[in-house]
Amino acid sequence: MQAFNIKVACAVTGATERELRYWDQRGIVRPSISAAAGRGSKRLYSFVDLVQARTAKQLRSGGLSLQRLRGALRVLKEHPEKVRHPLAELRLVTDGSTLFRLTEDPKAMQDILAAGQCVSVIAIKPHSDYVRDRLAAAIRPARESVEVRGRKYRVLVEPDVVDGGFIASCRALPGCVTDGETSEEALRNICDAIEDWHAAGRDQRLAKAE
Repeated sequence: MQAFNIKVACAVTGATERELRYWDQRGIVRPSISAAAGRGSKRLYSFVDLVQARTAKQLRSGGLSLQRLRGALRVLKEHPEKVRHPLAELRLVTDGSTLFRLTEDPKAMQDILAAGQCVSVIAIKPHSDYVRDRLAAAIRPARESVEVRGRKYRVLVEPDVVDGGFIASCRALPGCVTDGETSEEALRNICDAIEDWHAAGRDQRLAKAE
């Protein structure tokens, strides 16, 4: 299962780090792959976690209070064998005062906080599609070109979705990989790594092997 750090979660869901940490503490959306376990530990989210966080963010933006959201989740989780991840599996909408669940009847939805009361249905776009699209954009590698010793090299720079920062690699030179806090730093570091690669005489050994 692929894991995503809190910075990727923010970029994908629209939630802030502060919101994600608070939701974790309150049991609204918890990182299922790796929970915070003291200073220096990382929260790592699964795709389902990201969908739930996006849903929570949209419901909060719609005016639903955290108290009511937590109350609705308690109701939904009373039958975990049916619904394990309410914020990811159910189609939910809010009018700012309560939370509604879309039912199998296309003309009605259930008021979760009002003992099954039904009202007219409104349409929403599945948050999983949104998260999938944003995630693809957030982790898409960038193809760059650097020049070392008068020669140009193609470099791939991609975000490190677990530890944070960026990873840069030059596939033309086996084992030439480095990282950096920013993409710019990763590019600077890969230039140094390419220089070191040549200084170690690996290009000559590679030519002999070929």
